[in-house]
Amino acid sequence: MAIKALKQNVSICEIQKMIHQWKNRGINDPTVTKLLDLHLGMPAYMNESGIYPLCNFYYIRIALKFSYTTALITAVTDCHTFGLIWDEGHTKIIAFYSPLWYHKSDKETKNVQQDSAQDSAFFNSNILYNINNIYSPKDSHKGLSCEDIVQKQPNIPSENPAGTPHGDEAPKASSSAKEFFHKLNATPEEKQAVLVPIIDRIVAGYRYTRPRALDALVVLVNEFLIPHFDAQSNFAKTPHNGRIIWLQNLIKTRHGENLIQQATQKLGETLLKELEEQRKKLREFRPVSPFEWKDADKGIRYYDDPIDGKVEIPADAPPRPSDEAIWNVLSQKWVDTDGQHSGS
Repeated sequence: MAIKALKQNVSICEIQKMIHQWKNRGINDPTVTKLLDLHLGMPAYMNESGIYPLCNFYYIRIALKFSYTTALITAVTDCHTFGLIWDEGHTKIIAFYSPLWYHKSDKETKNVQQDSAQDSAFFNSNILYNINNIYSPKDSHKGLSCEDIVQKQPNIPSENPAGTPHGDEAPKASSSAKEFFHKLNATPEEKQAVLVPIIDRIVAGYRYTRPRALDALVVLVNEFLIPHFDAQSNFAKTPHNGRIIWLQNLIKTRHGENLIQQATQKLGETLLKELEEQRKKLREFRPVSPFEWKDADKGIRYYDDPIDGKVEIPADAPPRPSDEAIWNVLSQKWVDTDGQHSGS
């Protein structure tokens, strides 16, 4: 079920007062616009409770064009408008929320802390996301042709003259909705007129790159639109052109927007699970020291620093002696946080 804001209407005077408060606290104009987006709500980056969790900070940073994740957190903290959820030691922000979307209770806060504890390394480790990032930055402004949509939608049935079912199992029953989307997807003119505007809407509404918006469309069609139309008894009796109008009208409604929102959330959850699996596999490889890890493909050693994030270790450096040790590039030795040498 799609999440909804706790407060559906905000007065202009309230927004103006809030912006003036931000300006008085040193927030510059470009950042004001970004904070306003977060305050009014970006549901694609929230969890089901209406909270912006730690695992989405990177995506928010990219969407709002913050230079670093720490810059995002600094802006959210300095404006004194958002609710902040800290880890148990009160050393890192593991989530934040707009009061328009979420009201914190002690029980929910505890659950957020438990869910986010395993992801705490993401806070200052932007490069972890960059390594495994699915989309190239150049894709954010790249247009997609009809052929791209066909190739990117493997789950929408493609033409099968022989009548053999796709996948391991044959479908239990014919689906009018699947047939409709197959025909829509196989007709370049209709695809350009009907499906591409949905992609454009996802790009504009959720600040997605076009490749990610296309993946969201796949989820939307296969997991939400097809079941929706199959549940309508009149859909099977409607001619193809009437079905197109039906789809276009649905997308314009509040329910259509909710379906798009659910699809983007489901895609985000899937991507985050994949990223987490990749991160776990990456972090399991520690051949040199238990306090550092190594990229098995590139042969590069790394460790996590609370300030600098992910720090590369020279190949000939001795094993990192402790979790607090820092590599001194001048002395070419490991030192403790107090500057004392901690290893040879």
